[in-house]
Amino acid sequence: MVGQINLNFKTTRLLISLMVLISAIQNSAAQNKKTLLFKHLTQENGLSDPTVRALHIDKDDFLWIGTENGLNRFDGTNCITYKKTKVNQSNIPGNYLTNIIEDKNGDLIIGSQSNLVKYNKKTDNFSLYNFSLPDLQQNYYSFPFYIDKQDNLWVYLAGNIYKHNSKNKQLIKITEFSNGYQFKPKPFYQELNWFISRGVKGIYINRIEDGKEKSATEYFMPSSNKNSLISHIEDVYIASDTLLWLAGEKGLIKLNPLNGTYKVFNSHVKIKNIVCTAIAKYPNKPLFFVGTNGSGLLIFDLVTETFINHYEHIESDPYSISANYIRRIYIDSKSNLFLGIDGYGLDYTNLNQVIFPRYVTKAENKDNNITAILKLKDQVWCATKNSGIKIYNHDLSKTVSTEFQHLGINKLIQLENNNVLIELANGAFYLFQYKRNKFIPLKAIFSNNFKGKVDIHQILKLGKDSLFAATEFGIARVQISKNNTIRFDLLNEPNKSITWPNVQQLIQLPGDKILVQTYYTAMYLFDVKHNQFTFEHKTIRTPYATNGKAVIGKYLYLATTAGLLKYNIEKLSEKEELLIDAKCTSLITDEHNNLWIGTNNGLYFYNTLKKTTIKYTTSDGLQSMVFNVGCISKLSENQIAVGGINGVNIFNPQKTVPFKSIGCPKIVSIQINDKPYKNAGNSLTAKKLNLNHNENTITIGFSSMDYINPLQRKIKYKMAGYDNREVIVTGNSELRFPNMPSGSYIFEITDLMSNNKTVMAITINAPFWQKWWFITGIIISLILIGILVLFLYLRWLKQMQVLQLRQMITFQKEDRKRIADDLHDDLGLKLSSLKHYLLAGDINKMIESGELRKLSAQYIDQALHVLRNTLINLSPKTLDENGLIIALHDLTSNINKLEIITIYLDDVGFNAILKKTQQYALYRICQELINNTIKHAEAKNIYISIVSRNDKVILLYEDDGKGFDYFGAKRGYGLSNIEAHIHAIKAEINIDTEAGKGLAATITINLKAKKIKTLN
Repeated sequence: MVGQINLNFKTTRLLISLMVLISAIQNSAAQNKKTLLFKHLTQENGLSDPTVRALHIDKDDFLWIGTENGLNRFDGTNCITYKKTKVNQSNIPGNYLTNIIEDKNGDLIIGSQSNLVKYNKKTDNFSLYNFSLPDLQQNYYSFPFYIDKQDNLWVYLAGNIYKHNSKNKQLIKITEFSNGYQFKPKPFYQELNWFISRGVKGIYINRIEDGKEKSATEYFMPSSNKNSLISHIEDVYIASDTLLWLAGEKGLIKLNPLNGTYKVFNSHVKIKNIVCTAIAKYPNKPLFFVGTNGSGLLIFDLVTETFINHYEHIESDPYSISANYIRRIYIDSKSNLFLGIDGYGLDYTNLNQVIFPRYVTKAENKDNNITAILKLKDQVWCATKNSGIKIYNHDLSKTVSTEFQHLGINKLIQLENNNVLIELANGAFYLFQYKRNKFIPLKAIFSNNFKGKVDIHQILKLGKDSLFAATEFGIARVQISKNNTIRFDLLNEPNKSITWPNVQQLIQLPGDKILVQTYYTAMYLFDVKHNQFTFEHKTIRTPYATNGKAVIGKYLYLATTAGLLKYNIEKLSEKEELLIDAKCTSLITDEHNNLWIGTNNGLYFYNTLKKTTIKYTTSDGLQSMVFNVGCISKLSENQIAVGGINGVNIFNPQKTVPFKSIGCPKIVSIQINDKPYKNAGNSLTAKKLNLNHNENTITIGFSSMDYINPLQRKIKYKMAGYDNREVIVTGNSELRFPNMPSGSYIFEITDLMSNNKTVMAITINAPFWQKWWFITGIIISLILIGILVLFLYLRWLKQMQVLQLRQMITFQKEDRKRIADDLHDDLGLKLSSLKHYLLAGDINKMIESGELRKLSAQYIDQALHVLRNTLINLSPKTLDENGLIIALHDLTSNINKLEIITIYLDDVGFNAILKKTQQYALYRICQELINNTIKHAEAKNIYISIVSRNDKVILLYEDDGKGFDYFGAKRGYGLSNIEAHIHAIKAEINIDTEAGKGLAATITINLKAKKIKTLN
């Protein structure tokens, strides 16, 4: 009897040990549960239908999503839908998609409940498979699933499985044992000798020999005699020829197809009778992702053959899965996990993204706003804002107890012997006595110096048992007595040294030094020995609050509301160095003296040696972007806990390498002159653009191709040859290059994280008038035209010279004639008169009386005067010897002596040097104008003014005569002579006259003025 009792006791103890071991395994599994942060693609952001049937990532990393109402292409940001409509019917796949596979060319073969089509990626269009069989003419179910080494397509069509030869368009029937969903054991382009087909219930294993079906073995079907289990199968994972894993209505089934043995797994912790719908292998780990109908997402451990982790929809967590019915699971080569959630769309995340597991979430605790974290022996205390203290085991995998429920906690201060001082949000204090495991209320007593309610900003432990508080009235000593009281006594010595003793923070420095920060104004340095504060001096001004500190070597690091600041302890009065520009709420050092800083904008890591910074966000698994003041603690040498408004993160500082997804940006759209460019085919595959000269406004849209943080991914682009600057943008973008000149360019987009790039060559052809042959022809033509023009100009110039010569000869003839007339009419008449007078008169009498002498002298003087005037008119000597101005003065003076007209000459404004031809021409013009005035105008006065101004010589001529009709006047010798001289010196003349108003003539000669040097 005793032996039986001992045996029962041993058995009981063994069972208890096993239960403890199982519990430990479960707790360990819970601790190792990987945090997955799911994003959601729904109809609200572009998905055509909430029920996903097929998923495929193509060679360019685009996700193709087949739904029950349309095909979608997704790049992490934008979702484009291809859908059959009443307007668009030809070659588009049916709206109810079944499966999507990809061939060697990157073209997609898409099955639906209506047809089988190929998506031609280069041309961005669809082509319909046409079959000769009557049953395959229209509206037939198709499911493509394999391409063998002969490029034959294996496809389920309308009840049968065929092998389709794309070259001769031949269909070869393989089997009719299938219900339209197949699973292949090999990668594409090999010899397929067996595959699995899904039946109405269970599966068929179809074995192939010489291209024909050899056998079809049934499993889990009503007609099968080998198995007692009957189950509908949704998904299959083929581990080997001898091991299959099936997701079915009875659970996860492990099957050996050779001997027919199987095992069913359908329970996890509190979940029983799990209905499995999808299965996928976890990359590089002995784990399965298992989708369920109503139980969320499970992880199955292949080593222990148990379900170890569970992910389900949590109403309060936007990063949880959308719902608990998972229809499809797909994992790409970059460890992106995609879940088709029945009725909710697509959820997706990356398995390597999250490096900060979450704890104390809303699923576990209604209040997860953490105010303090304390490591106490083998426990972790998490104080909350409204729900007391949650006490967990060392790794937060299990809740030990909850204290002060429904109360807010402000502070947790660890004392000697693992005792804890607790300040509640209502101002009450408690002492936790570790040995007695008991919370004892403390009565707060304040010295008389305190006035009214006291705000205690900080309680600092110095030494073993000394506590000091930073209060609104100054520094106070804190003493906890045995009679369960806590006393606050203000210290006179330090407080009287502070201008405004509203103390916010006590910052402990090496060597018994304390920095005292007052309310956002200044810091004071004190020396503290034997609990006595000795004022040393005032240091830096601090218009910010301090929420944490670290001392590393000679440097002090402060986490403040103005950022992470660095000071030299030996030179505290010098200006601080700003390391992180964010509102810092907490600070701690790891084992390598690097800093971890909680802020209101994420968690920061600062390497104190390399002086580099890394920022972590919620996409890395953080509970939120906001961390609470002072809420950070070391749990062990390699574990740090940090808390905020949405729970706690525990992490190993050595395992927080930022996740870097490998991506390559892709061009997704091309517009020319702001219109879609169809000539390039599919924008995704366009490598070169050949454009006309007027197709020169280019708009290129690209995607960062990131499924994790597409809008934060940094992309560098450059249009080489147009603008060689490298410009960095964030996320997807559309770039417009307006009015680009003709030429050759290279457009590059590069992912800064992976350095992968996409390149496209762009050629804008020059117009024909910019082609070399056209330019050469134009140059030759211009040369020939120039030669012809030069020839004609020289010929014209020669003709003009001949004409001018003729004119000059004519003018000379006219001058000679006029001179001859003057000599004949005046000189000849005088001499003839003298001759006749002498012949007719009595010479002797005339001699005696002196009349002959007098008369001869008179006639001879008149003849000499006429001869002198004629010579002057012909070639004035004064003009040749003294220049134009002196000659004009001489001319006007001689005429004024005749007293028939008065001429006024003004040359004050003239200081230019004229050529002889110009002087001669102006002189002759003045002569002609004066002669015309005297002969015809009946004028009394003539006014002549000559000036030089702005590289011009201007001669103004006016008379007060009767004038004449200039344009109607007959061109006689005088006017013709004037115009000839004007033309000869390339001058301009403007004659203003009309009957009764006199005459005004303006003559302008353009020249480069040369100043005459004057003698002082």
